[in-house]
Amino acid sequence: MSVQLVVQFTVKADKVDAFVEIMQGAKGRIAAAEGCEGVEVYLSADHPTKVVLSEKWQSKELHDVYAQKMREAGSMNAMAAFLAGPPESELFIIK
Repeated sequence: MSVQLVVQFTVKADKVDAFVEIMQGAKGRIAAAEGCEGVEVYLSADHPTKVVLSEKWQSKELHDVYAQKMREAGSMNAMAAFLAGPPESELFIIK
């Protein structure tokens, strides 16, 4: 069962461009992960410090494997310097 992960970031105003560039670079790595079917990065037209990462996965389990690897590599911690608060994420089942 495919799932869609949506992660919303509130980025420090002076770091938005750099953060979006990092997210654009990460798209290829995420998309190459086993089970990933697509990745998009969105910058809000109404809230210039809001960035959304949307990932489509073949299954929750395959996403979880990838997410664990990213936590172990410290990738999540590296993003903290760019953020004004903790990211909010939600996983959706695709019907």
